Amino acid sequence: MTLRRSGNDLVFTVPDEFKVEAGCQYMVSRQSDGSVIYQPSDKQNIFDNLDWLNYDYQKDLKEDPELHPLF
Repeated sequence: MTLRRSGNDLVFTVPDEFKVEAGCQYMVSRQSDGSVIYQPSDKQNIFDNLDWLNYDYQKDLKEDPELHPLF
């Protein structure tokens, strides 16, 4: 693979034979020997979940006394 510039970023192109899906998120680390390690990210964006997308935050603010502002 060749590291290339895309705008202000540096990117690695992933070959098709790696069989990864576009949009997958990875954690990246650089080792002391210069190796770059990509690992699938286990952290999930809660806002990608339909339950959270439809969550009524305003209702909770009104109904939960612990969320009421302090005066």
